[in-house]
Formats: sequence, C-alpha cells, structure tokens
Amino acid sequence: MSRNRPRWRDFESSGAETVLGVQVKHDNPVTRTITAANIDRLRFTFGVQSLVEANSKGDRNPTSVRLQIHLERYGQWVVEKEITITGKTTTQYLASVIVDNLPPRPFGIRMVRVTADSTTDQLQNNTVWSSYTEIIDVRQRYPNTAVIGLQVESEQFGSQQVTRNYHFFGRIIQVPSNYDPVARTYSGIWDGTFKPAYSNNPAWCLWDVLTHPRYGMGQRIGAADVDRWALYAIGQYCDQMVPDGFGGTEPRIDL
Repeated sequence: MSRNRPRWRDFESSGAETVLGVQVKHDNPVTRTITAANIDRLRFTFGVQSLVEANSKGDRNPTSVRLQIHLERYGQWVVEKEITITGKTTTQYLASVIVDNLPPRPFGIRMVRVTADSTTDQLQNNTVWSSYTEIIDVRQRYPNTAVIGLQVESEQFGSQQVTRNYHFFGRIIQVPSNYDPVARTYSGIWDGTFKPAYSNNPAWCLWDVLTHPRYGMGQRIGAADVDRWALYAIGQYCDQMVPDGFGGTEPRIDL
C-alpha cells in the first residue's frame, strides 16, 4: 500500500450501490430520494423475473414490457428514460441504464411500469427494480489502501451476480531482523533491528500500533520509548508451539 500511488487507469469513477430488489407494479411506482451532493450520475438496474407468454397450445412465445425512469426536477416528475424489454426468458434478466444531468439535491427518482400487470399465468412479465448506483466521476488514488479492480464482460455471466473471494493476510509490519514469521523461529542473537514482513504475533502487532506514525501512536511516542527487548521475550513466548487438542500444534498466542 502506498500513499503516492498513481491514479487507476480504466476506473474513472466510483459508485455506491443501493440494493432494492422490489417488484414494480403498474399502479404502484417505486420511489426513492437522492440526497448525496457530490454524485455525477445514476445507474439504474432493473429487469424482469421472467418474460414469456403461453398460447392455448402451450407454446411459449416472446413478449415485451415497458418501463419508465422518472426524475423529480424542481417539483415536477420528468420522464428520463423509456425502456422496452423484449424477449423470452424463464429466469431473471437484468439490464442497466445511466442517467446524468442530475437536478439539484435532494430529488426523487421513480421506476414506473407502463405495461399493465399480468392477470393470468399464461403471461409472466413481473418487473423488478434491482438497485441504483450513485456514481462519482473522479479517478481515485486510494492512498494507503489495499484495492482490487476487476472488469468482466457481462455476457459471460448473464443476469448472475459476479462473486469474488479473496484470501489475504493483512498489513506488512516491522518484525525482528532475525525472525522467520512463517516458521515462527528466531535465529541467533537479535541486534535490535527490524525488517518488513507479515506477522500475526501479538507482540509485533503491538509494536506496529505503538510506533507507526500514521495510524498508530508513532507521532506521540518514539521507538525509543517502547521496550523492544521486553516485546522480544513476549514474542518468543507467543510463538511457542503448544498442543491444539486435535493431535497437532499451534502457536501459544496469535491474532
């Protein structure tokens, strides 16, 4: 993590998504209020739970449904987007549109179903407002932050949400120069110097919190004010391997 990292390419905006997952009916538009002053655009994500019409022979045919997106401009509702979804699907299908040129805050946003609601099982065309995203058009640096950016083609996933999982250790901190944080061993006689490494030993995590100048106590106390030799003994104690109760061993204390 760096304070002076360059701005990210291909990520010229950041967004905060509000998940709704509400059904939109013809006689019951769904309304929300936007209050954030610094957003530049809105992304509306909407769709159908299924879209198919069966005839008397049982054939399933494509059909369509119409929606509108309204914005409240100076007290009046204005149609911003006319949307028609056409096709045939028996599973949820979602699409998105962007609305810019936003009015002064606060203002209302509304999803309206123009097509009459289905009154028969032969016509399945329930509409849903999945979410809206408030977008800020600015290229962020994300200083002192671990950030992952991912771009994927929507056609690879259809209407499915992309699931991401990450396994990470955490911050790189200062540990004794003769310490192996993986093996949890100390070699030779320590000369009092440090090196950067990952560790979940409580003693060296405490050293980091006490001495780091940005997020710790480093601007109030110096490294000379902390007894590193006492922490060294505590760290060795924490790293002693003890039975884990399942036939193996584990560190005496870790975080």
